[in-house]
Amino acid sequence: MTTARTNMIKFGFFISIFFIFTNCLISYKDHPKILPLPAEEKSNDANFVYALPTFPQMNLGGREALKNYFQNKTRFKNTVEGVDVPKSGYLVNVKVNYRSPSPEATVFLGISTLTATLLPAWSTQDGYDVQYLLYKDGKKVGTYEYHIFRNYAQWLLFIPISWYNFETATEREVFERTTLKFFEDAKEHF
Repeated sequence: MTTARTNMIKFGFFISIFFIFTNCLISYKDHPKILPLPAEEKSNDANFVYALPTFPQMNLGGREALKNYFQNKTRFKNTVEGVDVPKSGYLVNVKVNYRSPSPEATVFLGISTLTATLLPAWSTQDGYDVQYLLYKDGKKVGTYEYHIFRNYAQWLLFIPISWYNFETATEREVFERTTLKFFEDAKEHF
């Protein structure tokens, strides 16, 4: 009897997770589906330090994308995570702030969740505000700000079209593309 009960609990948990992940549609405004970015050739011997001191607890791969990009895809040979501004070289201090859905959207998202998404809910204003603070040889040389807007919708009837999530950019891809944009915007300092 305990095995049957355990199996029922596991099945219920699986079904719950299935509904949570298949009845939500997520897309990022101004960020179409993109291929992963290639790594640059490691040609710069300058020290490169990056800091990720503020990042929301709930993320869908953004923090990992930033770390991976800084560690593996920049042209800097000496890349480390830290918070101290080096006397020679670069520090990029990344501050990520989560932008909550509007109060109305939050209420509807809560009601939808309480009704097991029988009632629809959506948000078009949440996302992230990302700020890159760039230091060169111990001095701040620039601040670069980017805003990532996300569309989010949940409803039980979205299950048949949940494949749509595979056609849109992921949070990981969006943060990687934003970091590339930062390096393009700040190229005069590198």
